[in-house]
Formats: sequence, C-alpha cells, structure tokens
Amino acid sequence: MIEFPGTEQEVRQLERFLTATENLPADTALDEMRERALAHAGRLSNAVNIGFAGEFGAGKSSLANMLAGADILPTGPQHLKLPLVIVAYSDTPETTVGWWDKEPKTYSGIALEKAAEDAPDFISVGLNTPALQEISLFDLPGTGALDDTYKETLDLLKFVDCAIWCTNGTNAWRETERHLWSQVPQELRANSLLAVTHADLPPVRDALDRVVSRLNKEKGDLFRSVVPIGTPVAVRAMAQEPEPDFALWENCGGQNLAEQVLQIASDRRLADLEAARTDLKQDFLPFLETLTGPEAETPQPDAVSVHAALESALPPLENPILEDWLAAIASIYADLRESSYIEPSAFLHSCQEIVEDFAERLEQGGEIDPKADWIPGEFEKATDLLLLLQFESGDAPLKDAISILAQLSDNLAWAGSRVDSVQPKTGT
Repeated sequence: MIEFPGTEQEVRQLERFLTATENLPADTALDEMRERALAHAGRLSNAVNIGFAGEFGAGKSSLANMLAGADILPTGPQHLKLPLVIVAYSDTPETTVGWWDKEPKTYSGIALEKAAEDAPDFISVGLNTPALQEISLFDLPGTGALDDTYKETLDLLKFVDCAIWCTNGTNAWRETERHLWSQVPQELRANSLLAVTHADLPPVRDALDRVVSRLNKEKGDLFRSVVPIGTPVAVRAMAQEPEPDFALWENCGGQNLAEQVLQIASDRRLADLEAARTDLKQDFLPFLETLTGPEAETPQPDAVSVHAALESALPPLENPILEDWLAAIASIYADLRESSYIEPSAFLHSCQEIVEDFAERLEQGGEIDPKADWIPGEFEKATDLLLLLQFESGDAPLKDAISILAQLSDNLAWAGSRVDSVQPKTGT
C-alpha cells in the first residue's frame, strides 16, 4: 500500500514562522522567506492535484470517474459543455461554481448541468471519498487536433502537480498530441503518465504490446511511464458484487494505473516536504532563533495520536504554564478514553472553555517570554475557531479541535515560561 508522508509537524513550524514574522518591519530578505514559507504551507496543507488531459474522445473523463470511484463527469458525445472540473474532498456532496474575477457560489449536491448554465471558468465538485483527502482530480477540457484549444490546456496545466495525458489507443500518440506536450515544463513531465485508453477494444487489445513498446521508445523524458487501461472493464470489475473482481481489475490495467497515480502523487508530496524541511532547517528556524533564542526541544503533540503524545509528554521543569495547560487538556482526553461516545458539541465547548481560560491568563502577562507576545493572540483566534466548529457536523470538527489544542501546546512549549511569575493552576 502506498503511504503519503505526514506533513503536520512541518506545517506547524511554517505557521509558527509566519506568525512570528507577521508584524516585523518590511525587509526584502524576510519578505522573500515569508513568500517561500507561504508557498510551502499551501502545498503541504492541500491535496496533490492530478490533471487529466487529452484530445476529444480520448477517455480522460471516464478515467477520472474511475479513480474518483463515482460517475460524476459526463463521458462520450454529449451537449453539456464544461470548463475545468475539479473533483475534491468534501464532507457533504456539493458543487461550487467559480470565476477568476469574482466570488464563487455553491449548490448542494452534484449539479453539473445547473453549474454549467452559469458559464463559469471552473467547477469544483466535492465528494466524501477518503482517497480525495490526499489527491484532487482536475478534468481539463478536451483539445482539438486542428484548433487553438491546446492553449487553454497549457494554461490550466499550470494548476496541477502531476498529470495523466490520455491518448486513444486506436491511434495512439499523434503528432498533434506530441506538439502540445512538448511545451509542458519538464518538472510536470517528470510527474506525468501517458495513459493508453480504450485498451479493452479488440483492435487495440490485439496490437497493445506493439503499441506500448513503440510508446516506451518514443516517450523519452516526456513521461514517467506508459500505462494501458481499459477503463470500462476496470469500472465493471470494481462494481462486481458481493466484492470487486480483483483479477479482472488487475488484468485490464486498473490496478497498475491506480498504483502509479498514487505513487507519483506520493512522490510529489515527499518532494514538497523535503523542500520545506530544507528551508526550515537552513533559513526559517535559524531566523526564529535570532528573535527568540534556540528552539526548545519539547515533545510535538500529534493530532492523529494525541493520546500517546500526551502520555509521553515530559514538560520542562521550568515551564509551569505548559504543565498547567497539559494537565487541563488531559482531563478532556481522559473523558474520551473512558467514554464509548462523547457528544461533539460538549467536547468542543470544553475545549473552548479551556482555551478561553488560558487566553485570559496570558493576557495578564508575565508568564511567557516577552519575545513571544504573539502567543496570546493565537489563543484568542483559537477561541473563535472553536466557536465556529460547534456549528459544523461530522467528525471533522473534532479532529480540527484536537489539531488546534496540539498547535497551542506547541506554541506554549516553544515560548517557555517565566518562572518568577507563576500563577495558580488553571483547569476545567
């Protein structure tokens, strides 16, 4: 199974750098570092964007539907003209209509026809599909062989991290396709696949080995690899009851394609993560040390396994406010361990009360390093966020609340306490 690397710790460090430098005087070098930090945080906080492109009739929308696990995008000859369609994760199904120069609007459910009537620049479809938490699918409009539609495709490919160019196996990899793809930046080519579609049709299936061999010789540095796929067969294989026909799924190329898509997405995420780590180590964290002194090496609370993190946390002996904070939130997690069910609104309310208590305590001053004067503001913002989460449904708000508490713990550990001004313990 292909694993995506975790990014929570690096995102917290980037956000800490951005928060600590937000109000510093303008400086060219600092502005450049903040721009890089913002770019890293954006990439690591969002899904990896996979683009599907190809000439009309190449089967790109069918392929995107297959990987999304839902028949969302229209396929084959149809009169519905669609712009770029993005399929992304959402707790509840929704359709967002977007323009480059004005505010978007959202419809509940899947409403592509209604969205198309608004003549948008792009449409985003939200699905509650676990795989979409790691990747988003960008279905680009098809290109024509003898017109200028390829220019739009080149412009939209700038928004994707990896791409799958779909070539019709009945006439694979035409000169018009090569002309377009040769203009794509090398970085994207290295993260892209050439999918030979319609591999299930008899004329293609009978000559498939020869076609794939030719394309492997011709691809050079244009693609990472060539992957044949019989999309209708793959969809049928996964729809079998009572369980998918995994042998058919493998034989038609579905498994190979899905694994390669996830692998290039995971590799792209790892490359982004390594780039962020390099900048943190070489530039961002050393700059923070010039403001606050060396970063304290304290346990990093993990939103995914916060119980283990709390149990293994050993707060510094001279950090009373952090010790009080961990003791306060430990009571909430004790309730979680002892109860088979906890009312989400009650859990969020308890979190909000604790954060408000410490926000008031920090506002009085004297307990943390004076150079960390931005931390009280973080607690005030957290109280507002926790209040907003109480109006949302599902499990996501609970996970967000745990992440907020972990981030505040990280902030307090980093700031340190002033032992000469210890206040009575606060708890809930």
